[in-house]
Amino acid sequence: MDAAKIAAISSSRETIAGADMKTMDTLEEMRMHLTEGACAPTLSALGDMLEYIDGPIERASFTELFGAPVHLIESRDDMAIVRPVEVGEGTSRSLLESASEWFDVAEWIDDGCFARFVAIDSADGGKQYLVPKRVAEQVISVDLSIELVATRAG
Repeated sequence: MDAAKIAAISSSRETIAGADMKTMDTLEEMRMHLTEGACAPTLSALGDMLEYIDGPIERASFTELFGAPVHLIESRDDMAIVRPVEVGEGTSRSLLESASEWFDVAEWIDDGCFARFVAIDSADGGKQYLVPKRVAEQVISVDLSIELVATRAG
């Protein structure tokens, strides 16, 4: 692995609410860590935004286009940061605490290898979380949330 790739990987970690996880702000960074199947939904969204992208699609900033980078959830404890957008006067709870129907997207991707959650919290977009199946299986609210969002979408 070359020095630039090692630097990119080591600089793509972020601590959020005590959870140290990989964050990816470009398709190029996603492809360093994930399968093409896990990257496919993001690639599709980027394809719909070509008029807003200057330069190669692989280097387009998710933060600039979607309002946040992609977060890779690597442990059960990291699930504490996966929260839907707050609805009403209550406080949103993490998926570690309970299931929720209030994600904008909740789905299995890459033939069930990853759960994907998107929470749009502003006009700029919002957070996207990818949860590997081995982590998702440890938290019952992952499957329940995916079912609830699918039911709400009708």
